[in-house]
Amino acid sequence: MKIKKMTAYFGGLEGRTLTLGDGLNIIYAPNESGKSTWCAFLRTMLYGVNTAQRAKAGQKPDKVKYRPWSGAPMSGSMELACDLGPVTLRRWTERANQPMQAFSATVTGTESAVPELVSDTAGETLTGMPREVFERSAFIRQAGIEMTNEPELDRRISAIASSGDEEVSFLETEARLKSWQRHRRSGKRGAIPELEAQMDEARRTLESIRGDAEVVTAAEGEIARLESEQEAAILRMQEARARQRKRALAELAEARGAVQLAEEKQKAAERAFEEAEEAAMATPYKDLGVEEAAKRSETDRANAEELLRLADKLPPVKLAFIPLAAAVLAFLLAIVLPWHVECAGVGCILMLLFVVMYTRLLSIQRTKADTLAQRQRILDAYGVSSPEEIDGLLADYRRLWQARQKAELRLEDAEEALSAAREAQHAAEAWAVNALDFTNGDNEAARAGQEAEAIRARITRLKERRAEAEGRARALGDPMALESELANGERRREELLSQERALTLALDTLRDADAELQQRVSPRLAKRAQELFAALTGGRYDEVTLTRDFAAKARPAGEAVGWEADYLSAGAKDQLYLALRLAVCELALPSDDPCPIVLDDALVNFDEERMALALVLLREMAKERQILLFTCHRREGEYFRHDRSVTRIDAE
Repeated sequence: MKIKKMTAYFGGLEGRTLTLGDGLNIIYAPNESGKSTWCAFLRTMLYGVNTAQRAKAGQKPDKVKYRPWSGAPMSGSMELACDLGPVTLRRWTERANQPMQAFSATVTGTESAVPELVSDTAGETLTGMPREVFERSAFIRQAGIEMTNEPELDRRISAIASSGDEEVSFLETEARLKSWQRHRRSGKRGAIPELEAQMDEARRTLESIRGDAEVVTAAEGEIARLESEQEAAILRMQEARARQRKRALAELAEARGAVQLAEEKQKAAERAFEEAEEAAMATPYKDLGVEEAAKRSETDRANAEELLRLADKLPPVKLAFIPLAAAVLAFLLAIVLPWHVECAGVGCILMLLFVVMYTRLLSIQRTKADTLAQRQRILDAYGVSSPEEIDGLLADYRRLWQARQKAELRLEDAEEALSAAREAQHAAEAWAVNALDFTNGDNEAARAGQEAEAIRARITRLKERRAEAEGRARALGDPMALESELANGERRREELLSQERALTLALDTLRDADAELQQRVSPRLAKRAQELFAALTGGRYDEVTLTRDFAAKARPAGEAVGWEADYLSAGAKDQLYLALRLAVCELALPSDDPCPIVLDDALVNFDEERMALALVLLREMAKERQILLFTCHRREGEYFRHDRSVTRIDAE
């Protein structure tokens, strides 16, 4: 198969056309001019857009990445020559969510359809390989030059060493056996662990049912025993309540009677005290003590007697009339006697003396009256007429005071007795309250009731526990069914274990067979890769070895140990994997109508010398198949400036 021309409305390729020749085509274009887009377009024309592709970190799916910048729908055509003749492939977009899903394949220059080519399989029909093999062999990009194995490529390589049957792939068979093996056991997952987990769960369930049955049996026995104890406690409580109620009523009645009697005695004592106090208050002494009354009586009696004595000592007023009589006599004598002047003078003097004495005696008389009045007030205060009677009043007051004191003492005794009776009543009432509190009180009945209540609570909890155990047992299922399930599970487990052993044996046998197959195919592939690698490196390396996963090692000429690809320089590593891909293309891909090899800047890490070697090698291989080399350096085309077998295209 050879590609003649491509026209694309794809990404940045807005109606651009690329015309190709046979053999080696070197297409030059600078960075960001569409080289990788042409490569992606070529692949899309063959295999279509993978609409199932999803966005990954830093990478958009083709249906988004290559949407035309103008907003027009994706479309394009490819003219090619193959064993079916000249063919033109067209793909275009009819629905926005299905880009380039519309397809046609016609004979170039006509509208005659090529029935062998349909949308889904056109690429595989033309190239002889599915998309996965094409991308990992003949479609070589700078960012994806390393080889990775896939089931389709594995089939192709296996067919090299086998009968040519491409229906069998070691990777697919191994993956299928591993899948079956994982289905049975993969760590803690798979049919065997799940079955064992189910069986463990069934055993735990059965043990739980049996444990619940034991709980139910034990609870029923304990309930029967506690119900008997509860009945005895209730009987003790009822008897204690009757006794305590009777005693409380009796003690309350006695205490209340004692209080009533004490109240009567207190009232009588209070009346007697009031009478005695009233009698004492009726005396002149009122509420004075006996000693104070005696001192007061003695003082008042002495004062009364002294006042009487003082009054008796005062001269009477009539003494003033003596000078008056003498004066009258003197005046009379003055009249009859010849010494009337002298007599008159004496009379005047005596008259003056009378006035003076009379005035003085009147004052003394008032003082006497005041003294006698003061004495009388003292006697009136006691209600007596003489001081001697005060002693009698004091004697009476002594008797009344003693009677009052005795009455007061009796009243105090009565009040103390009443207080004691009331305290006794309060104590009796408090005791009765406690005795009649059959729930929270500190008494025999309350304790018996509390014991009965505690037993009832225990019975309730036991019944709840029994009900829970019975409920769990019912919810967990029938023990006989679980035992049957365990027996069936054990048989199924043995079957799965037997299958697991058989799968392990099959995997071991498959790997042994694959190792034998690889001993036949790997040397051929490695030998051809070594020849190509030596050509690319100017004989720098003389041996290449491969693993099943196409991890390559290269040994420099003259050295004893090979180097893994990761230890090579970027250029040498790209050259190693380019040699491997070219070897795969030669050995694993159809040779009767070989598909083109597409290289997208695959030589960018090559130096001048090895690039020249690579181009020579590609030119030789291009004699057998078309090779498309997209590059951003003009120098690749300069190497074959005068070589007509090389097509140089400037795609700027």
